This record gives sequence, C-alpha cells and structure tokens, in this order.
Amino acid sequence: MPHIPSLIFAAALLFFTACAKPPSYDITPSVSFVGYSKDTVQQSTGITTFIIGFTDGDGDLGSDSNNVTNLIIIDNRREDTLFYRIPPIPKQGASDAISGEIEVDIANICCQDPDFPISCLPLEGVYQPVTYRVRLRDNAGRWSNEATTTILELKCFE
Repeated sequence: MPHIPSLIFAAALLFFTACAKPPSYDITPSVSFVGYSKDTVQQSTGITTFIIGFTDGDGDLGSDSNNVTNLIIIDNRREDTLFYRIPPIPKQGASDAISGEIEVDIANICCQDPDFPISCLPLEGVYQPVTYRVRLRDNAGRWSNEATTTILELKCFE
C-alpha cells in the first residue's frame, strides 16, 4: 500500500508544476546589451559579435521579408546607423511571451579622425573607444527602449 505522505507530496508537486505561470512581459519589446564576443578589434578587418537580450510580451518579433528592418545599431560617434533584419523568433511555450538573445556580427568598423572626415586612416598608437545604441521593432511597429553598449575599443593602427 502506498505511503500517504508520499502521495500527498507527489500530488502537491504535480499541482505546483501544472500551475507554473508563463512569463509576462510588456507587448512593447525591451532590449538590453549583454556583451561583445571581443571588446577590442582591429579597424577595417576586425569582427565582433554584439549580444543583445530581448523580451516581448506578444511574441511578434522577426520577419522573413528582406524588405524589413527590425533592428538598428547606431554608432554614437557620428550617429551612423546600421540596419538589420532579424528572422522570426519562435514561441517558447503556451504563452506568446518570448525572451532570449540575438547575436549580430559587426565588421569593417573604422576609426575616425576628428580632424579629417575620411574614415579608416591609420592613427598610430591610437585605440579609439566607441559605444553604440541598439533598438528593435516588433511587427506591430512598436520600437523597444534604447540600450547603450559598453565601450568597444578599435585598434587604429597595424
């Protein structure tokens, strides 16, 4: 005969497992900067990966259409904007709410000489700090908050 306290424990465990609440996020997406794969890169030839955290309450992020821009990364030095399309992000369970991380490779970043408007010129002995702002837009057209990255160091010389 089964032990009664064991049955009560098993029933309680099943009850709490079955009633676990799915995550609840605002339907306006939210982003945060998680980090870089490398925080120092060689200008022109270096590459780093931006890791961006996100949440979205109704799960309408990403698109299959090549004509859609739903992620922007803004270089704070001169307000240059990089445009990206993130693919659809699958639902994670019974709820429409989603969260996770997006990885975006950035390459061909150039140092900028404030006295000369042409980019990618060598600046001997210079490591140039740069930060970026990141935003994403869901399929309903709602823009997320704007997250600022930590400093990425560009090595401006060979």
